Amino acid sequence: MLISLKKLKRMNENILIIERRLFSAIGHERTQVNAINELIGNEKSIVISCEGINLNNMPFKNKVISKLPKFNLKEEGQESKKYIQESGKKLIKIIHENKLNKINKIIIPSARKLEIAVITDLYKRNEFPPNITPVIRILDIVFIENLPKTTLSKFFNLVNKGVIHLYAETKELTKKIKNDIKIKCLGELILPVSVPYNVEVNPKKVKNNHIYVGCLGSPRPSKGTFLIPKIIKSLRQYFKQNQINLKITFVIQLSKDKTKRTIFFKIYEYLSRYISSYVKVKYVYGVDDNKKFIKLMKSIDIFLLPYSNIKYKYNGSGFITDAIFLEKPIINSKGMSMKDLTSFKNSESVSNIEDYSKAIIKISKNYEYYVSNSKFAKKYLKNKIRKSFDAILR
Repeated sequence: MLISLKKLKRMNENILIIERRLFSAIGHERTQVNAINELIGNEKSIVISCEGINLNNMPFKNKVISKLPKFNLKEEGQESKKYIQESGKKLIKIIHENKLNKINKIIIPSARKLEIAVITDLYKRNEFPPNITPVIRILDIVFIENLPKTTLSKFFNLVNKGVIHLYAETKELTKKIKNDIKIKCLGELILPVSVPYNVEVNPKKVKNNHIYVGCLGSPRPSKGTFLIPKIIKSLRQYFKQNQINLKITFVIQLSKDKTKRTIFFKIYEYLSRYISSYVKVKYVYGVDDNKKFIKLMKSIDIFLLPYSNIKYKYNGSGFITDAIFLEKPIINSKGMSMKDLTSFKNSESVSNIEDYSKAIIKISKNYEYYVSNSKFAKKYLKNKIRKSFDAILR
């Protein structure tokens, strides 16, 4: 039986959340930690992060202990044995110094190779507190596959014995971990990403048949950045061949990185020849505030996700949960994960460029129908998140 949020908050008062990557004001790290706090009760958890992070505009800044060793993003995944041991010792010291002796679960919502190595090394040296159960959630199988053989072997044994509880972001990734690595993955654990669990939604009405299609997030090949010009070209041709009473504006987010922005901007300059009175493009530069980013997402009507179904066949996309929380229709690549969340006729899954343009027209003409179905997807998603936390905290 699914428990209520009120009861969920009373169930467990002893949670420690580890998230090193809180230095960015946007991205999933801060918002997912905030989501866990909201689900279990803000007063019932402590957050541990790295030294030197900026706590400004962080809703849970008063509960952050930022004393883990600093790390270099460029060297991530290549940390030395000394750094791993130093991180483990610092974690144990933080627990003892802050008298966190009532902690019985540590949740690592976005565990990478380093976090797995640190926890495993503490068990190797018999230094991990016996009264605490680590709950490790991974977003990509490579964070397990790239572990050194000795670490992987120890981690394998700890997980399969139930000492460490392992979760994945999606059903598809859970299945892959079980099949490929033969390790005990307890199931999927979906968390809100940029849009909070209890976000207020004021339905945006389409005016003058003008639809805004969002191509958001940091541009990169795996997110289909290079496909967007082709989709716009195809859509313009579709407009030419058919009488359609619509206007479409693509809202495209550019990278904050100047080098990347220059590269992608040159690509998008190519788009200018396909812009017309009925197909337009609006560029948005990097947004460094999550509230502003949510406002941007609320302003669009359709989320366009032409993602690689190689990388995203198993890995999840935060924009799927964001779109559903905001009750927005989705157009995604056929074969992407999170299929259960896009099975409420709240999306169109497509496999080629021409079908992307057709899907944009189809949803635009039947917009209220897709929005209505998105509400069912939202109810399902919220129940799914609560059910996951029910299992973790029991």
